[in-house]
Amino acid sequence: MVKQVPTKNVQKSEYKDYQSKGKQFFDVMLVCLQDEEWDAVLLNGIHACISFNDAITTLYLGKRSAGKSHQDCAHLLLQALASPEAKRNADRLIEIINLKNLVEYEPRRFTQTAAHDFSKKVERFVHWAQTLLT
Repeated sequence: MVKQVPTKNVQKSEYKDYQSKGKQFFDVMLVCLQDEEWDAVLLNGIHACISFNDAITTLYLGKRSAGKSHQDCAHLLLQALASPEAKRNADRLIEIINLKNLVEYEPRRFTQTAAHDFSKKVERFVHWAQTLLT
């Protein structure tokens, strides 16, 4: 059974705004990767995925997650799309989002290897999301 999450109704046409924000965060993530700003790679990648997910759920449901947990947005994704590919990407999104508090609030620093591995996950999610939004 899919978890029910708190949502906010939004106009379906607003998906383009979330998509645009996601692209901005994604592009900045790529610049940070080149500039060897490893922590910024993670934070921008996380925000890119959240924005792209909001674009998907806005387009398909006219809703975005309004839950206290960022993981709720992945559960809403599964309400928007019921397929093995959506499940795989919802799992990927949860994996990405699980790093949010660690990156933002903990003193731990991320390495080049961790940032590169993370950016690959983000790229996979973003590329999949873009196929749904074109």
